[in-house]
Amino acid sequence: MNPLSRIITIILLAIHVAGAQSGNFVFSPINVLEGLSDNQIRYILQLSDGRMVFKTSGNLNLYDGENFKYIHQNTAHVAPLKGYDGFYRIYKDRDSLLWIKDTHKLMCLDLHTEKYVPNPGSYFKNKGLKKPVENLFVDSDSRLWLLSKNKLYKNNSDYFIDIRANDGNLQDLASVKNNLYLFYSTGAVVCYDLKTKGKRYSSAAYSPAEHANFKNTSMVVEGSNGFYQLRNGIKGGFFFFDIQKRSWKKILETSYTLNTLAITVDHKAYISCKTGIWIINNLTGEKQYIPTLKKVDGSIINTEISTVFYDRQGGLWLGTFNQGLLYYHPSRYKFNLIGRFYFEPKNPKDITVESFAEDQKGNIYIRCGDLFYQYHSVENKVVLVPYVSLPKEVLKKFNQDKTYYGSVHRSLYDVRGWKWTGTQDGLKLFIPNKKKEKLFYTQDGLSNNFVHALLEDRNKNIWVTTSSGITKLQIDAVSRKISFTNFTSREGTLEGEYSDDAAFQATEGTLYFGGINGFNTLRTDNEVDEKLPFRPVFTNLFIRGEKVETGVKYDDRIILEQTAPNTKKIELSYEQNFLTFEFSALNYKNPSQTRYRYQLVGIDNDWRETSAGRQNGNTGTGSKLINAYTNLPHGRYILKVMAAGSRGQWSPVSELEITIHAPWWRTTSAYILFTLFLTALIGTGIYIYIANTRKKLEQNYREDLLLVRIKSLIDQCNYLEAEKDTYLAQTNVFQPSLQKNENKADEIFLAKALEQVEKNLSTANYSVEDLSRDLCMDRTGLYRKLIALLDKPPSMFIRNVRLQKAAVLLLEGELSISEITEKVGFSSPSYMSKCFQEMYGCRPSEYAEKINKST
Repeated sequence: MNPLSRIITIILLAIHVAGAQSGNFVFSPINVLEGLSDNQIRYILQLSDGRMVFKTSGNLNLYDGENFKYIHQNTAHVAPLKGYDGFYRIYKDRDSLLWIKDTHKLMCLDLHTEKYVPNPGSYFKNKGLKKPVENLFVDSDSRLWLLSKNKLYKNNSDYFIDIRANDGNLQDLASVKNNLYLFYSTGAVVCYDLKTKGKRYSSAAYSPAEHANFKNTSMVVEGSNGFYQLRNGIKGGFFFFDIQKRSWKKILETSYTLNTLAITVDHKAYISCKTGIWIINNLTGEKQYIPTLKKVDGSIINTEISTVFYDRQGGLWLGTFNQGLLYYHPSRYKFNLIGRFYFEPKNPKDITVESFAEDQKGNIYIRCGDLFYQYHSVENKVVLVPYVSLPKEVLKKFNQDKTYYGSVHRSLYDVRGWKWTGTQDGLKLFIPNKKKEKLFYTQDGLSNNFVHALLEDRNKNIWVTTSSGITKLQIDAVSRKISFTNFTSREGTLEGEYSDDAAFQATEGTLYFGGINGFNTLRTDNEVDEKLPFRPVFTNLFIRGEKVETGVKYDDRIILEQTAPNTKKIELSYEQNFLTFEFSALNYKNPSQTRYRYQLVGIDNDWRETSAGRQNGNTGTGSKLINAYTNLPHGRYILKVMAAGSRGQWSPVSELEITIHAPWWRTTSAYILFTLFLTALIGTGIYIYIANTRKKLEQNYREDLLLVRIKSLIDQCNYLEAEKDTYLAQTNVFQPSLQKNENKADEIFLAKALEQVEKNLSTANYSVEDLSRDLCMDRTGLYRKLIALLDKPPSMFIRNVRLQKAAVLLLEGELSISEITEKVGFSSPSYMSKCFQEMYGCRPSEYAEKINKST
């Protein structure tokens, strides 16, 4: 068969097998308008945490279901790879490194930092491989293999396999258990035993005569019992190698290049090519070719599909040559969108669907102003119908609807007897038996506050069309709790507003919602509960509203040593306690219908539940969880997050450990220092108190001792005087006693000293020198004299005389303490009070009262 005949045969086969079915694939575009760096997609990969990797001509994009992150590269990040002649390939190894190959080029991205590794060639040298790397592969067990000088080295080890005996260029490899499979440009696969390094066997996919047809490029994907392989040269080929039978099977041959390959869990192969995609059922052999792809709005995509990928949620990703990404999931578009492209004949003006009607045969009719259409669901098209051709029951319905067109309020009584009323600002609910009205807004769960139409389906759910999306209200039969589920253009709803009262339920149960430039249909019997395949991924951290960057210091502390998705623990200072966490459920199928549960252990007593984009008063349409905690006290916390679809089971829990350090004055070390300081302070106080008490006791002891000595002296003198008088009386001899003369002289001296002090009592600066001068004595003699007579120095003698005078004046009560202070020669009332208390044991103000009580 010549090439032209083969092409015609393939096209006819594709049209015959899949022509009618191509409409089942409705793709959602994701391009630069949604944040993609550029629209030229080169390769697609999914990371183990669920995030998507899109390599474009300009950047590498990391996608978390809502936001794109660009990883920029420069010439320093590129190393030569002379042994690789193919196009973009991306591998992920066990060290969380992404290896990116292009024709004769190699780049490496570290996922922990999300930065390119400078000079990948130096990376291999640091690992011990001194020879230049010619090609690089990652096997099915994520082991890195390096090709150099016909030897295949396993990275981070001295292990290598000598492959010099094999013909052709090594293009791919894969592994199963202890076997390593090498795929060559000759079409042969060579199997090696990893334990013995010996060659076990080889098998060729085609004869030497076909080498030129498939020798240029290869792509291998592991299947359940072997390997699927795309090969390109002059032609394109799709092959399967059975590892048990050790034999090849050619599944597809084309006259054009087959770009990339994806194998699904149900053994279907998706192959991208220059015009459209191939879908091959590897169990039945059925082939389906889709040359043109359709967007959700009905427009046609006519561009090269450069790459294809099937994710773990069952979604199909297509990368185009210049129109960005296309995403398809069989259950993503709950709503079938019939846009203006479906209306025939084509009308350049806007189309506003105002009402629906059904005839006795179940045919659906649509009114758009003065135009009427019939919807053909099998062909998925809308055909103009003349007014005179409309059935009578349809005309009657349209005329009734026109009567109410333009009403401000839309009311509905449901099967419970509840009254729902849609307004231009919210949805009202009145429950008669409670005689209570409640108003719902976007913060309560509505997709938009402007309500256009209300409808109750067979399952007793309430459907609300708004100016932006559709909301479904489910009422629990027991608790009567109302839950909201929003649907946006991501699920196939209209991008524009819906029309007033344009909601309808067909006899067989399909729902219809009309609006600007089209309408939606929805079958409510095909909802499936699904569990999200990934744990929620920690994507961003904000402190006081500022996004925390990886490797950047905040208050002298690096908070994120690695990127957020790779972070399991964070440590913060006591001032870094106003936190906002961002998580993504990676729900690519229905992102806006994602539900979250989260709990900060240590703060929240139980799980909190919310829907995507509606946390902390947010009413956005995002798919992420954004939860904030303010003014957290220091301590250790664990943030737990789960996610689920609109009806699915909860995913496994993601945990993030958070430690907020205490301020320095509330640390254990500070408490120890404070305790030591307080102990020292108390000890010092006790020491001072004891010292003062001891000093006072010693002083009191000396005074008491002095009084005892004086009393003893007086008693002794009195005794001697009495003895002397008795003796003189007996002898009748008058003999003056020397002792008596001496006592008399001392009394005269003391009297004179007392006279001088009292004479100068009001003189504040009357000193010991002044007293010794007035007594015609030197200071030393005066001191010795008073010590001998009174056991007190002259200064104490003067002070005591002053205090005795003050005591007399206090008892008289005619002068104030200040006046007495001045009169007895003290410098200040406080000093006199201090001296007075030492002598009399009380303050001057208390002396008179104390004396009066004692008498």
